[in-house]
Amino acid sequence: MADTPVDRVLWFIDGHYREALDLDRMAEVAGVSRFHLCRAFAAATGGTVTGRLREVRLHAAARLLAAGAPDILSVALDCGYGSHAAFTRAFRDRFGVTPVRFRTAALAAPLRHSPVHNVFSETAIMQPTIIHDLPPPRTERTGPLRIAGLSSHYDISTIGTIPALWQKLVMEYEPLPGRLDGVSLGVCYAGDAEGGFDYLAGAQVTGFDGLPEELTRLELPARNYLVFAWPGHISEIRNLVHTIWNHWLPTHGVTPARAPDFERYPESFDGATGDGGYEIWIPLDD
Repeated sequence: MADTPVDRVLWFIDGHYREALDLDRMAEVAGVSRFHLCRAFAAATGGTVTGRLREVRLHAAARLLAAGAPDILSVALDCGYGSHAAFTRAFRDRFGVTPVRFRTAALAAPLRHSPVHNVFSETAIMQPTIIHDLPPPRTERTGPLRIAGLSSHYDISTIGTIPALWQKLVMEYEPLPGRLDGVSLGVCYAGDAEGGFDYLAGAQVTGFDGLPEELTRLELPARNYLVFAWPGHISEIRNLVHTIWNHWLPTHGVTPARAPDFERYPESFDGATGDGGYEIWIPLDD
C-alpha cells in the first residue's frame, strides 16, 4: 500500500497518464493540497509532478514508436497529448529527434543495437530516507518578520547551488545593517507548478532602510508555525524535509498554509562544519 502522497501520485501517474491530468486532480489523489504535493514531490524526488508525468508519457510513446506504430497522431493522443505539434515538440525536446526519425531508427536495427536504445533507460526515482525518530514539533507564533538577504530562483537542476548563495552573503554582505541577532533564515517562497521556487538566504533585520539595493527584502506577517528542531548535521536536511512533507504532515492530518516556509539556523550552527543543529518552520493557517 502507498505510504506517502508521493507514492500515491507516482502510482496514479503510471496508470492514468493517458488521461487529461492536472495538478488539482493529482493532488486530490494524493490527499493533499496542490502546494503540499509540489513541495512533497520535490523533497522526495528532486523533481516535479508535471515533469514525472511528462517523462512517463514520452517513454510510453517511445515504446509504441519502437514497435512500429504507424500513426504519430494516434500515439500522441494515446499518450495524453492533444495535438501532433505539441507531442512532436515535447518528444524532440526530450530525446533530440522527432517521433518519425525515432521510429525509423528503432525499426532499422534490433533495439539493443539501435542508437535509440538508451531512451528506454528511465531514471529511477531515488527517494531520501524517512526519519522515524523525528522529535515531535512545537507550535510557535512569530512575526511579523522583516528579512533581508540574497535571493535567487531555483529548480531541480540548480537547487544544489544554494550553499553558494549563503557563501556569497557571508563574504560580501556580513554583517547585515540592522541585523537583530546571530540567527540566519533560509526562506522558500514564490513556488510554481513546476517545482521551482525563490530562496532567500538572510537574516531578520530591524528595518529595510540603509540596506544595499541589491539585497532582497521580504516581510512575513505574524502567523503560527510548526517548528521541527533537528540536532543533526546539515547534510541530513533533505531527509528531514522529506520526512516532514511526506510522512509527518499527512500522517497527522495537518494541512500547511500556502505561505513561505523557512529554515532557521541558530547562533550555535557552524556554517564551516555543518554542525550545530537547525529548525524547519512550516506555516499554519490561523
